[in-house]
Amino acid sequence: MIMHMLVLRYFPGKPRTEIISCFQLLIMLFCLARFSVAAPEEIKVQAGYLRAILAQADEAYFNRADPIMGNEAYDELRRRYEQLIADYPELAGEGGVGAVDPRNTVLHQKPVLSLKKAYTDEEVAAFIDTCGTRQYFCIEPKIDGLTIVLHYQNGVLVRALTRGDGEKGQDVTRAALAAGCIPTVLAEQPRELRVRGELFLTRAAFEKLNNRRAAQGQPRLKSARNSAAGTLRLADYAEISRRGLSLRIFEWIEGDGRPETHQKALERLRAFGLPTIESVAVPADQVPGEITRLNGRRSQWPYETDGIVIKVNDLDRYEELGATTHHPRGALARKYKHPPKLTKLLRIEWSQGETGKWTPIAHFEPVEMNGATVRSATLHNENHLRALDLRIGDWIQVIRAGGSVPEIIGVCTDRRTGKEKPVPEN
Repeated sequence: MIMHMLVLRYFPGKPRTEIISCFQLLIMLFCLARFSVAAPEEIKVQAGYLRAILAQADEAYFNRADPIMGNEAYDELRRRYEQLIADYPELAGEGGVGAVDPRNTVLHQKPVLSLKKAYTDEEVAAFIDTCGTRQYFCIEPKIDGLTIVLHYQNGVLVRALTRGDGEKGQDVTRAALAAGCIPTVLAEQPRELRVRGELFLTRAAFEKLNNRRAAQGQPRLKSARNSAAGTLRLADYAEISRRGLSLRIFEWIEGDGRPETHQKALERLRAFGLPTIESVAVPADQVPGEITRLNGRRSQWPYETDGIVIKVNDLDRYEELGATTHHPRGALARKYKHPPKLTKLLRIEWSQGETGKWTPIAHFEPVEMNGATVRSATLHNENHLRALDLRIGDWIQVIRAGGSVPEIIGVCTDRRTGKEKPVPEN
């Protein structure tokens, strides 16, 4: 009766069924607005801390070649942030996460995305099911180096960009030319070609660099990956050339006459004179075995790796699967976690450095890891502390990143009893 009166009052002459449909739509929208759950204030605060520490970690990793945390600690923070965004989509519009060096930046023609990471065989199986069990998949080592995007015109290198934040990268063409490992003229002359690869120092080149530094009274460098990234930031082009960077191309981004498959694309790039990644294509049911085989060869490769890449071979299917804002859906990185140790957080101590910066140090009950007794782990700053949502008395997960540096990668919130205490402000 009320519906009929409203129709006569506000929509004279309109078909009744059409007007009722409009009312039904309005009611649905009202219900969605009324009953959708907004993010609680504490969730908004934690998302803010997560965004801040992830942005700082990205900037340190991509722009300064000086990571503030290990891969596993970063991945866990990233996973937690993405889960919050999935649960509360309105938080996604409050600032992104990424890193770009403001100096000499150039917009990428296509976004340079990261890879989704999988730490279990079950996650790999789910990925294969999504992509299609009748597909062939390319299995490749994931070199731990610096991503570089190369642009060729008529077979001549015209630009080299770092990944940056995926949207914009730093122009490092001169440094890349000085490195001597990037072909400047291709064997063939495609009108347009953009490829993506990895610059890195082999184990032998890194050892040679450290021996030279030691002979000159300079401290030894700790990480081949960070040293490779730092090399491109040097102003001394002769030093860049001496360091012996290497290159492996792993992706045909775009260009004239794109082949049908990833394997054929790599073959074509090799014919152009570009060094490409080792890759093998196998049917879906052979993917787990090939991953195991390649992982068993890690010590034999001349470079450091941090996982195995699985990628759909059919490039039409790869494009059809599309991408999120973070990663393509047709590729995956199989990573391997260090098994964490569980222990109880006892207190947070604040340490002030020479620059005046305060750094939180987490002290916990002693645990035996890799033949050493570990009692504490340093967090990067207060953003890192708050992003982990640590409370005194929490059961926490601790690893030794790279086999040496203690790091907290998670909190067992399901074991909280209510007796845990917030970490006081510094």
